[in-house]
Amino acid sequence: MNEQTLFQAKEILKEIHAVCEDFRLDSLKKVVQSVHNFTDQRQYLDIAVLGQFKAGKSSFLNGYLQQALLPVGSIPVTSVITRIGFGPREKATVTFRDGTSKIIPTDEIEKYVSESKNPENKENVMRVDIEVPSLNKMKEIRLVDTPGIGSVWKHNTETTSNWFPETGAVLFVLSAEKPISEHELNLFKEISLYSPEIALVITKTDLFQEEQVEEIASFTRKALKEVFARDVTILRYSAYINTSAYNKQVEKDIFLPLARNRRETYLKILHHKIETVVHSCLSYLNISYQASLKKEAEKNKLKEIIFDEHLNAHFIRQELLAIMGSYKEKTRESVKIYLDSFRKDIEKRITKEYETAFPGWKGNLDRVTRQFEKWLNQSLDTEFKGLLLEEEKSFELLHAVKKHLSYYLKSFRERLSENLDRALGVQMKPEAWEISVGELKKPDISLSRSFDFHLELFWFFFPMFLYRRVFRRFFLSRIPYEIEKNLHRLTSDMNEKINQEIDHLMLQALTYINGELKTMEMLLSKNKGDSTSILKRMDHIKNRYHNLMI
Repeated sequence: MNEQTLFQAKEILKEIHAVCEDFRLDSLKKVVQSVHNFTDQRQYLDIAVLGQFKAGKSSFLNGYLQQALLPVGSIPVTSVITRIGFGPREKATVTFRDGTSKIIPTDEIEKYVSESKNPENKENVMRVDIEVPSLNKMKEIRLVDTPGIGSVWKHNTETTSNWFPETGAVLFVLSAEKPISEHELNLFKEISLYSPEIALVITKTDLFQEEQVEEIASFTRKALKEVFARDVTILRYSAYINTSAYNKQVEKDIFLPLARNRRETYLKILHHKIETVVHSCLSYLNISYQASLKKEAEKNKLKEIIFDEHLNAHFIRQELLAIMGSYKEKTRESVKIYLDSFRKDIEKRITKEYETAFPGWKGNLDRVTRQFEKWLNQSLDTEFKGLLLEEEKSFELLHAVKKHLSYYLKSFRERLSENLDRALGVQMKPEAWEISVGELKKPDISLSRSFDFHLELFWFFFPMFLYRRVFRRFFLSRIPYEIEKNLHRLTSDMNEKINQEIDHLMLQALTYINGELKTMEMLLSKNKGDSTSILKRMDHIKNRYHNLMI
């Protein structure tokens, strides 16, 4: 590895970090720190497997490795970053956030990386490193499984999106079940800011005919070309049909070239990351420099142009409150209709289970009642947990809000850039901003007592050998009531939590907007005496960047 290049890169990052501190460029400062972390990753080149949740990232990796190391499912399962590299024997190491680590059997990986076994990452896992002998041809690289972007769980999306600036090469996974979306194209754009080495794999191709797969690939290629004006390697994949042939193609076209040219690729990616942060930093400094050349009276006029009535913090807040209010009004009815669609199937399954379970309950009425209540509680718990794990209504509703806010932020930034161009003749560098959806806590199941009196005092009035059939019918009649009651509770609970999360999403948007407005205020506040020092800093960064690229 070229130590001189690394030294120069770190010096540039140190200087840009100082600019971020002086001008309060908080969002850029986070990116600079992530790129600095990348400069310390010299032993391996990480290939991040990225994509929307349900795209089939973990299935792809399991298929390529020819063993079921990573959990897969129809719900977002991966909750922490998992790195897979070569090792002389199969081994998994869990590293926790407190810095401790432990070696575990590979069949226990799911306990630490899946959403179901480690909900909300309660185990405080930072990452899991897996070593496998099968990667002996690619000792220089690691494959990185990431939580799906767009999941309803904030910690999943944040784990991945915060890691973008640290990525090495990127393998973007796209499911053949859906055409590439605007959100995925935006993800591609953001990723491309930090890595020039991006390839795309279309998974689940076994679900379609050959001509359909070709149409999907052609559409994807065209969509990417319009956005990037360059060709992106696109491969097909199935974890169920012709997997061996697909593995050879992925290896030949993506993995082996990166492994053989690791040093050159690492430096290429590093240069690309440095270029991104340098251009962002110079963009901010140029705004400040141009403003510093103006007289105070001129600057006040410029601020009026830049911060017009549509970029006023109060106006923006009122506008967002109105938008979010319209979404909240629809939440409860949408959730109610959605959950009610499951009622009949739940009732049918529990009733069938009841017919099997009831004959096994022995003892007096008090004991049978307690057995029934315990059984029904467990049955409802199983049904509703399964429903909550797989339900997509909350994701659908919150994704619509997130999409609207993302568009709003994009429009805000474009308007701010246009106003800066009109006032100072400078434009802001485009920047992606990922809004994260928070955790939706799952409600507990509530079960009413079967009888509204102390049964233990009166059970002997109802000997079971005489009244067993009566109580069998009575308990059976309780099932629809308990299902109805818990669906109602669940509707109220989800409505409250979704609306709270809508408030949280709006707060994120306002925080970003207020941060940008404060940054602009800071940049525009520099006076004429500051122009020389600002220009000197800009020239210094440019010269260091030029020397790095030689």
